[in-house]
Amino acid sequence: MLTRIAVFGAIAASCAAGTHTKDYTFTVAAAREEVLAYCRRDCAQLFEMPPRPCCDVFERAMHGDVAALRRVFTERGLQSGDNESWSFTAWPLLHVVGDKRFATFLRTLNPHDQRDIFAQLFYEGSYYPEAIKTGYFVRHFPEVAAIYRKLTPPQSI
Repeated sequence: MLTRIAVFGAIAASCAAGTHTKDYTFTVAAAREEVLAYCRRDCAQLFEMPPRPCCDVFERAMHGDVAALRRVFTERGLQSGDNESWSFTAWPLLHVVGDKRFATFLRTLNPHDQRDIFAQLFYEGSYYPEAIKTGYFVRHFPEVAAIYRKLTPPQSI
């Protein structure tokens, strides 16, 4: 009986681990779809003539345009007001922009604004902070992780 319980526990843990992984890993294509879905569904509602103004800014941001990224992360008018909806978009946006371009963007900001960006990326109500604990963040975004490491206590990454 104890063996069955141990086997069941191992299977359950394995399934749970797989679930967490799917919550924070993205291909660039899947991440792009998440960002565009946010543009069409949430952000576009903020403008009189949706979805162009919002989607245009996000398109430029996805290509690494520093000014567009600054707008997306700092202009609350481009965030739906639904913190959860926006927060589940910031992390996929990082995947689309990529490590080098996102790091370039972060280097244009002061430490306070950088911390704010990381707070948006690692939304407390998501599994995204798990990406730090598992090493996914460092492996996939080494330059961005180096900036994060400078801003946070050593045990954070």
